[in-house]
Amino acid sequence: MYPRLRFLIAAGVSALAAVAGLAACGGGGSSNSGPPQTIRGPGFRFAAPGGWLNRRQGTQVSAAPKPVAAELVSVSRFPLLKPYSPALFAKVTKELDASAGDLAQRLEGNVRKRYTTTVAGQRVRQYLLLYPQNPKEPKQGDYSALLTYVLRGKVEYELFCRWAGDSKTAPEYCTQLGTSFRPV
Repeated sequence: MYPRLRFLIAAGVSALAAVAGLAACGGGGSSNSGPPQTIRGPGFRFAAPGGWLNRRQGTQVSAAPKPVAAELVSVSRFPLLKPYSPALFAKVTKELDASAGDLAQRLEGNVRKRYTTTVAGQRVRQYLLLYPQNPKEPKQGDYSALLTYVLRGKVEYELFCRWAGDSKTAPEYCTQLGTSFRPV
């Protein structure tokens, strides 16, 4: 087991659970007006749709079309106690898989898909989550989300993208998050 990674991932899961709850009552209404905007956070940058509102909280930066919306992109940054290297990928994959499952369970949902992909030129783990907008009111529908763990050196980045509905196909703004994300 990679030292203390589970603790840091648990902290990240808590932060993502908070982000996931931000729009528990919001409707749609995404606005993609204008060219994409570059959003900068502590040690990273990514692109989001033009016209989306930015919110910064600690080491997390998010963007959404309005203050309360189903559509959301965010990146959070967390320190690792020991440096990560690509040689550790297989070793940490099990822990990342378990953490994504823990988050889905906390949201009263499930992990629909888990896989390895490439973000910022390196192998990463990505998860498709499905969870209810409001567990007490199932008629309100579901959220889908892509959760991506990017580990680099002594830093863990968590990319989170959410949309309304149970579509297995992520919207363009989620693709944009993954292709534009860069540690700086």
